Amino acid sequence: MKIEPIKKTSLSDFVVDQLKGLIIKREIKVGEKLPNERELSQLFDVSRNSVREALRVLELQGLLNRTHSGTYVQADFSRIIEESFTLQILLNDAKYEDIQHTRVMLEKDLVRLAAVRRSEKNLSNIQQYIDDMSKAIKEKDKEKYIAADIGFHREIAEAANNSVLLFLYNTISDLLFKVQKQVAYDDNVLTASLDYHKLIYEAVIHKDEDEAERQLVLHLNDVENRILKLNEMDQIAREEFQNY
Repeated sequence: MKIEPIKKTSLSDFVVDQLKGLIIKREIKVGEKLPNERELSQLFDVSRNSVREALRVLELQGLLNRTHSGTYVQADFSRIIEESFTLQILLNDAKYEDIQHTRVMLEKDLVRLAAVRRSEKNLSNIQQYIDDMSKAIKEKDKEKYIAADIGFHREIAEAANNSVLLFLYNTISDLLFKVQKQVAYDDNVLTASLDYHKLIYEAVIHKDEDEAERQLVLHLNDVENRILKLNEMDQIAREEFQNY
């Protein structure tokens, strides 16, 4: 029988856990200023060094923003969590096609929800992205087309109005688009891609969940078929993440 010794928790770890719990439970709200180090040391009954180390850890984790005027709960730390999750995907040697398959599964649910839950603002934004794609094709501006394409899919994800699915989608979509834009946007496919986007939009307008999903899958399969012809996609994904 193997017995592992009990690991002692440092006082700074205790402070980290306590503060993180208060933030998660919204007892300390986003944007709120924390008490200073002296006050925190009295509240937790630990040394100021332990408090200082705890604050440093939470800052590195993206939960806190330390400035000359004080320490504040970070206004947007979800990005750091998403990047951490993406890194875990890559460190576990996930294949590019596995990540792409996950994206298809997520977007199928997202577009079905979007067809039901979309607002007029969502529809307006989606239409604008389609207009931007059309204009980009006429101007032969590939970068503008890519930006509009990314915006289109993210607006669909937003229109689904499901925060958990949106988080999962954001976790992998940046990496996928970084890789995709290297190979999937040649001049011969932009018009076909635009047609798919228009059909998806029409289905969302008419709240046709089945047709929205069908057109989305056709579009993403078309993209995937072109991408997976390249054997080096996994390596490209890892190189892109270095600049993530």
